[in-house]
Amino acid sequence: MARPMHMDSSAGPHPPRRPARIRTTLVTLLVSLPSMVLGGLLVFAVGALFGSTPALGLTVFWLVAALFVPGPTGDMAPRIFPVRRPRPEEQGALGSAWHNVTRAAGVRAVDYSLWVEDTDHLNALAAPGRIVAITSVALRLGARELEAILAHELGHHLGGDQRARMLSYWYALPLTLLRRILRRIAWRFAVFVAHAAHVVGAVGALRLFGVRKPLDTIAIVVAVATRVGFVLALAVAAVLHFGALVALPLAAILLEPFAERAQRRRGELDADRTAVDLGYGAEMRAVLELWSQRAEPRGRFARLLDSHPEIATRIEAVEARMRDIHTPPPGGPRSAHPPRFASARRFIDGRTGERSRRRDR
Repeated sequence: MARPMHMDSSAGPHPPRRPARIRTTLVTLLVSLPSMVLGGLLVFAVGALFGSTPALGLTVFWLVAALFVPGPTGDMAPRIFPVRRPRPEEQGALGSAWHNVTRAAGVRAVDYSLWVEDTDHLNALAAPGRIVAITSVALRLGARELEAILAHELGHHLGGDQRARMLSYWYALPLTLLRRILRRIAWRFAVFVAHAAHVVGAVGALRLFGVRKPLDTIAIVVAVATRVGFVLALAVAAVLHFGALVALPLAAILLEPFAERAQRRRGELDADRTAVDLGYGAEMRAVLELWSQRAEPRGRFARLLDSHPEIATRIEAVEARMRDIHTPPPGGPRSAHPPRFASARRFIDGRTGERSRRRDR
């Protein structure tokens, strides 16, 4: 967990307003509604095995329990994510950057915990429990660029969707557990069928027809077919047991992944907006430009299921917000040129100084 940091009460941009946070919370719950409804029906169905009264009581208990189930805490971060506490040599830069960001936002730095993931990929995350994590490579950036990344992650926490995600996770948990059970059963059945096909010679026949990795092909086809069969059987059973009305969430759940990803993309743009509002617009744009150099092109369908907007879209949104607010970042006006990273700035400054010395000669 991050060491305690002094809280500066100086004026700065305020967190997103309460109506905006409420709207984000409602939208987050709405896009998860099909899974939540089906999760409730599963709980009711389990209780119905013992009678109507136990079914109703179990469902009410499950609904109310979400309000009292404790969420994750900062100390739980290493159990959920591959992160560690900042090392002493990292704590200075990370703590200072976080102090500056939270001071600009007007929130308490000590209410959040900071973590580091050892990887060469530039990334960061914000998770319920007021967890903020960055990758080790992010610590090599300039101080302002590091603050921009942290401001983006703080924007996720201030946006209001973290608690909503916890609620949607709890209410969809029965359906999630059922999916995992069906996935495991389907895969074990697929492995059994693949080995049986090898024994009877079907694998050799597939090789004759030019099928590469026939064992894997058989296993994947059988696993997919088994899962589809399970889903169809459960859907028919649900309609027969609960009536045709249950067909609505069953149909809506097919669209839920697309809606959920769209909401996440909207959340990324909102977090970028928070970083700009806190005075890190130019630095946020520079970080996005670096990301764009490593981004791989994705197909149209893949983009529909992507949790992040295209980098070009994010850069355009950041620049549009910068034009809207027309306010300099904390610390006074900065150069109109987009900032680069510390090593690049040192290189440019060194070259400029060398040219000046030559002219002086």
